Amino acid sequence: MRGLQHLAGRLGLHALGQQLTLLFALLLTVSIGAYSGYVGYEQTNYVERLERRHADEIARHLAAALEPHLASGNNTGITAHLLGLSDEGRILRITVTDRQGYPQVDLSRADSTRPLAPIALSATPLPLPDQSRKAASSATQSGLETLVSWTGIGERAPMGWLRTEVQPAAATTNLAHILEDSAFAGLLTLLLGTAAIRIFLRPPLRSLERATAFAESLEGSQGSTLNEPSSVVEIRKLVDALNWTSIRLFDGQSALAASESRNRAVAEAALDSIITVDQQGFILEFNPAAERTFGLSRADALHQPVTQVLFPERLRADHQAKLQELLTSPEPDTLGRRIETIAVRRNGDEFPVEMALVALEGEGHRFISAYLRDISERKEAERIMREAKESAEANSRSKSDFLANMSHEIRTPMNAILGMTDLALETRLDEEQKEYLTLVKTSADSLLNIINDILDFSKIEAGKLDFEHIDFSLRDCVALSVRTLQQRAAEKDLALSVTVAPDVPDSLIGDPHRLRQILINLLSNGIKFTSRGSVRLSVTNGAPCSQGMELRFEVTDTGVGIPHDKQGLIFEAFSQADTSTTRRYGGTGLGLTICARLVQAMGGQLGVTSTPGEGSTFHFTARFEQGQTLAPTEEETQLEGLPVLIVVDNPADRAMLTELLTQWRMAPVPAIDAYQCRRALGEAAAAGKPYQAVIIGTQLPDAEGFELAAAIPHLTHPAPSVIMLAGEGRRGDGARCRELGISAYLPMPIEASDLLNAILLSVDLPEASSPDRPLITRHTLREQRRQLKILLAEDNVVNQTLATRLLEKLGHQVEVANNGQEALDLHAQGHFDVILMDVQMPVMGGFDATAAIRAREAAGAPVTPIIAMTAHAMKGDRERCLEAGMDGYLSKPVHAPDLVEVLIHHAGLGDPAPTPEPESAPPSGPVFDREKVLANLGDDEDLLAQLLDMYCEDEPRMLANVEAAVTEGDAEALHSSAHALKGAVSNFCATRAQAKAQQLERAGRERNMSNTPALLDELRAELTALRQAFGREA
Repeated sequence: MRGLQHLAGRLGLHALGQQLTLLFALLLTVSIGAYSGYVGYEQTNYVERLERRHADEIARHLAAALEPHLASGNNTGITAHLLGLSDEGRILRITVTDRQGYPQVDLSRADSTRPLAPIALSATPLPLPDQSRKAASSATQSGLETLVSWTGIGERAPMGWLRTEVQPAAATTNLAHILEDSAFAGLLTLLLGTAAIRIFLRPPLRSLERATAFAESLEGSQGSTLNEPSSVVEIRKLVDALNWTSIRLFDGQSALAASESRNRAVAEAALDSIITVDQQGFILEFNPAAERTFGLSRADALHQPVTQVLFPERLRADHQAKLQELLTSPEPDTLGRRIETIAVRRNGDEFPVEMALVALEGEGHRFISAYLRDISERKEAERIMREAKESAEANSRSKSDFLANMSHEIRTPMNAILGMTDLALETRLDEEQKEYLTLVKTSADSLLNIINDILDFSKIEAGKLDFEHIDFSLRDCVALSVRTLQQRAAEKDLALSVTVAPDVPDSLIGDPHRLRQILINLLSNGIKFTSRGSVRLSVTNGAPCSQGMELRFEVTDTGVGIPHDKQGLIFEAFSQADTSTTRRYGGTGLGLTICARLVQAMGGQLGVTSTPGEGSTFHFTARFEQGQTLAPTEEETQLEGLPVLIVVDNPADRAMLTELLTQWRMAPVPAIDAYQCRRALGEAAAAGKPYQAVIIGTQLPDAEGFELAAAIPHLTHPAPSVIMLAGEGRRGDGARCRELGISAYLPMPIEASDLLNAILLSVDLPEASSPDRPLITRHTLREQRRQLKILLAEDNVVNQTLATRLLEKLGHQVEVANNGQEALDLHAQGHFDVILMDVQMPVMGGFDATAAIRAREAAGAPVTPIIAMTAHAMKGDRERCLEAGMDGYLSKPVHAPDLVEVLIHHAGLGDPAPTPEPESAPPSGPVFDREKVLANLGDDEDLLAQLLDMYCEDEPRMLANVEAAVTEGDAEALHSSAHALKGAVSNFCATRAQAKAQQLERAGRERNMSNTPALLDELRAELTALRQAFGREA
């Protein structure tokens, strides 16, 4: 097809009619030529077959006539017979051979006009047509001008052969005639067909020409249509499409014109500046608002560089680069975003603008439309609001600081009132005095709670609320929270219970103090607003989260409930659901607000569901990190598989105890009453696997706990250790426990660590009949925790004796190793809380022994703190010890205060026992060394007076920060605030006050808050003495 189009182009035939005529002519010519050739070929073959058949007939007749002559050998007769033939000159040659092909008679003529005449006979035989076929009677060979035939002479076996050559003149004449006729008929058909196709195509081609002309004029057609009737369906469809396109185009042009008119009107009336630039950055549009904003007429702005017109000189280069990026980048990130920048008016005044950019594509180019708004007034309003906000925040912080300081000033005497009241209540009092003091204590407790709420709220508002990030036991934290309120619940005869789901992990990382604060507040509210029934705390896993884990806490009570429309109000500061509740139950309305803020800071939300008259459920979520599960100690490993019978009627408590013992790899068996307990004890004794410990609740459905405990020694032998769990303690319970031989007596809810330690101690106690059997209580467990098992590696006997005596006076257990190798052997045999390691020892030194111990720990052994002891006390010794893997450093001779400090810091020791050299001894030195200070100031009395004024003005604030840290137990805050106060008093060479501040600083650094109240009182006394020495008494 492409070749045909190329041919038409070469011939100058570009019109559709001409190309169609050419195509028709070529197709017709090819068709006629092919047909004529086919007919001629078929006719020629047909005539040739007729000629061959005729030649064969002639040969057969002659062969039959010549047979007698050939049989008799009469060649003369053969010649005479052949010369008498009448063949119209078509036989050109006749040859008669014998059987071997030797010619006997041979007649020939030069052309058809001459007669046959004998020719000389060949001496060689002629090649026969098929000598192998004896039965063949004839053979014909055809060429272009003659037909050669071989015919055997003889009926059965050929006696010879007759060869004839016949001229086929009719075949060639017939072919020429056919070709001539076909050429004439084809030419005539071609002319007539071409003329017919031209006439047939003329109407539709004219319609196409008119449709083309109409299409070319569509742009200015104004919605006109083409009236072109045609019988051709395609042309009718084309005309309809052109008419519809004309109408749509007209409508689109009309709408575009209207839209442009509207946009122009909007741009003219817009309050914002609208500026359009071309691809070179020149201004194309500049609306009246832009004229007013920039003080520049449209005529002056058009075709000017936009960066030169709009922006100050210092910003033009930057804006020009950004404009080029907008015009050339495929997807500039600035488009569609609001940008604030600085613009300049014609008079040179700069002002802030907000700008939004839009890209417009047209005619292969990109245009940028900028919408600018003068935001000078908004920026001024923002500045005023920001200053007002900062002023309000400063005022709020000042108020919060003042409130916090006042709260501390109030709490200090309140703590004294409470402490002295407790002491007075333990003395001999008559009923009236006891009633008065009890009322004082109750009122003081309420007042202290209010002060605590105000203090927490003020710290939250001041943004000074800090959170710890430490490992803690969830179940211990929950149990401690519940036990704190156990007495209050018992006074109102309320059931206070806790349930922690078994799949909730116990080892967490977070702030246990803040969590306990939230739980105590919610549980306290539940007890406060519940007259009868129960208060229940439950802990479950929350929703999965990508980092850490989420826990859900619920506190459910059966109290008065909260109306639905008041439930959102209770979380607002100083608000309660019903103002009458303040008079009836008390409270500031801050507790839930503080809890909500704390929960929010812990990554959760606090909410409530409640029905008036039925009770409430406060629920919140909090996020923690998963703590490390410590490897079991040697003592815990000894409890593996220990059979323990749990006899507790509360299902939640029973499940919790079973879960804890299972985690410790014991073999707990639960029972719900005394009957099941007796049966289980009997079955275990009969099976030869008696229980070694029985945990009993004081109240069972079918018996009293002490009754069951008294019966257990008679049910099985040897008698198991009995651990009694008391919901509420009563006077005389301790004596009954000792009388009945009960091993441990612990309150519920119980801390997991207390339960584990009670089991560890009770299974190792003497038998129940022993009079020396001690009773394990929560108090004895606390005392037990003060004891450390210490390994002392020291080769010098004097040093061994001194260190051992000091440690034993502190209440610790000591094992002595004479060298590093003995220390390694003892370390492998048992667990130690801390190791005191001499550096230079025979056999194996301290560094080598430390390296071996650390290698064991790397393989999975529990990590033990190692404290170096050396007599060198040279610079760099401490660093060498720490690099060797040791945790701390003591110089010899060892002093008790230094030893206590190291144990507190590295072994987690709590309140130490009294030491031979108590740290509370007052340091020596003057309160205020005026002469030394003046010498440091160059004897500048005025400067000294100025410094004293500044110090006296700032001291209350610094002291208040120290007091707040001590009261709240915030070690980090204590370290920083005491450090600041120490630096302030050190400027006046006040060694005594500086020493007290330093002790508090060290307590905060080492997170040992046990003795900080006493140190704080001593610091106050020293600061008072210092101000008196200044001559400026408070």
